[in-house]
Amino acid sequence: MALDLDRVASELLQAWAKIPKHFRNSATIRRTLQCRLFAVWSAEGWPVIADFYPPRISDRPVDVAVLNREDDKKIEWAFCIDELVTLYAVRSLSSFDASQKVIFTTHSLKKKVDESRFFLKPDIEHVHLELK
Repeated sequence: MALDLDRVASELLQAWAKIPKHFRNSATIRRTLQCRLFAVWSAEGWPVIADFYPPRISDRPVDVAVLNREDDKKIEWAFCIDELVTLYAVRSLSSFDASQKVIFTTHSLKKKVDESRFFLKPDIEHVHLELK
């Protein structure tokens, strides 16, 4: 089942925009977006887990994993949220099978985000979120 990344990005941007400016920092933004992803998929009836550590990975969890409705051993979609594309997120997402794997980035300097994209692998999609 294909994922509508534009819709997901829109949901995340709406959640980010609701954080008052004086509370915005990288950790708060990341956790708020993680909670929003969890809430959206849970509300649609999907089995969802947060902070999933794939087998043999201890550096960084996958922020949100959405499981298959019929077989909860299969992951449909997996998401990591970071300021930049990091090697740790790529390694975590690369260590298991899923229909789609996505890294959302939130850094304010698009140039830095673009430079960090060299860590990406072909099976991992990247979406940069920019609050306007």
